[in-house]
Amino acid sequence: MNIHLDRHSTIPLKEQIYLDIAQRIRTELFKPGQQLPSVRQYAAQLGVSLLTVVAAYRLLEQAGLVQTIHGSGTFVAKQGRGLFTASQQTGMNQANPWDWQLTVNDYLPRASMWSQSAERLPRSIMDLATAAIHSSLLPIGPLSASIQKALTLYPDAIGKLSTFGGDPEFIAVIADYLKTCDISLEPHQMLISNGTQQGIDLFCRTFLGPADTIAVETPCFSGAIDAFRLSQATIQPIPVDSQGIRLDILEEVAEKTSLKAIYTVPTYHNPTGSVMPLRRRHELLEFASAHNILILEDEPHRELVFTASAKKLPPPLKMLDTSGRVIYLKGFSKFLFPGIRLGLLAADGTIYKRLLAAKSIVDMGSPLWPQKSLIPFFQSSQVKKHLTQLNQVLRKRSQLVTKTLETSLNPCIKWQNPAAGLYLWLTLPPQISADSLIPEAHHRGIHFLPSSIFYPGEPAANHLRICWTNLSDQDLPVSLAILCELLNHAVQRDCQ
Repeated sequence: MNIHLDRHSTIPLKEQIYLDIAQRIRTELFKPGQQLPSVRQYAAQLGVSLLTVVAAYRLLEQAGLVQTIHGSGTFVAKQGRGLFTASQQTGMNQANPWDWQLTVNDYLPRASMWSQSAERLPRSIMDLATAAIHSSLLPIGPLSASIQKALTLYPDAIGKLSTFGGDPEFIAVIADYLKTCDISLEPHQMLISNGTQQGIDLFCRTFLGPADTIAVETPCFSGAIDAFRLSQATIQPIPVDSQGIRLDILEEVAEKTSLKAIYTVPTYHNPTGSVMPLRRRHELLEFASAHNILILEDEPHRELVFTASAKKLPPPLKMLDTSGRVIYLKGFSKFLFPGIRLGLLAADGTIYKRLLAAKSIVDMGSPLWPQKSLIPFFQSSQVKKHLTQLNQVLRKRSQLVTKTLETSLNPCIKWQNPAAGLYLWLTLPPQISADSLIPEAHHRGIHFLPSSIFYPGEPAANHLRICWTNLSDQDLPVSLAILCELLNHAVQRDCQ
């Protein structure tokens, strides 16, 4: 276990150690019952005093994340909370044949996407966590026709490698498609990625390191936090309001900290669903220019709109950018083909060239055949037809969600009507932890995302995110009923 300590930070070393271990525990890189290194080992490894590590372990114990057993050591608590019984404590003293692996150092600070993935759960669990469209809503027929046509047009594509930046013909077709969404990008600005997560990873590999600080909206897409943590950059949380990232707090931070980049999801923010208005977008660009800061803009689901107000969207930051400061990420998995896993990254000048160089190192280019197989689909009218039909279905589903929550959910649980996108962010009373509800949720047959994974530092635990587009028409009302019953019971139990 390797922890990057910033000895120039205003955050005390004991808290840096605590936060790092806490995130590993919360994302299950450390399993319940796993023994932590002794304070003496850890102090020597990190080059800090024994008292510093003892203080960090004490914070972990106060948070209910570990349990110290006299004469045995410090162990990860079960489910991140609760103590082990005497019989369990006895079992901890028995040798584990894999204990030697704990001596192998690693650089994984957290893995929330992996730890909270529904793939790790029984298939019977109804998935309110994964941000995706149910397979029954995907355009399988048009995709099949596109693949058949591509087999005729590009028979050699399966036996060839793509260029590092992506197939030029596919990029040209995507550029034409984006223009129908009022996004004007030229092929020379674009490279094809294996989804937006790879775009985030390429940005981290190219521009972030231990000496850099990136400001992130908080709460924030958990996959981005994972990538930023892995780069060992310092993450500076910036709260969001109903209009996106707080510029007043950004200004305060910039007076004390040298920011290199800002990560933002300005259109249907993940996880809250907020939309940054045009004025704040201009202000954010002006702020970044004044302080020489890069902006990583993530926009995976602009197309998913099902109310009249949501259709009046401001343009992406990239369309307002005149200096090449914005790196733009665009995914197609949220509304087309998650299994094909294609996205794009757009940048300018040497920023683009350096990202392309990183792409050449990472995978030597995304697979050629998936790109070729989608060219006929994007050239046809099927994309627009599919999106029209999909948004009609999502409108009906959003109405079902709204009606269910309004009639069945305790009014002290706060949420906003879904107007577009995929997410619904629910806020519980402060004393209720969404993490503590996960075991019971699984027992009842549903899965959702607790808010703890959306925070780069100490989390606000009383929120949860659901995605209501990933279930069948039959399972959605059932899962919503279970969710309301579960949350109402928690409120009645803990809020009296």
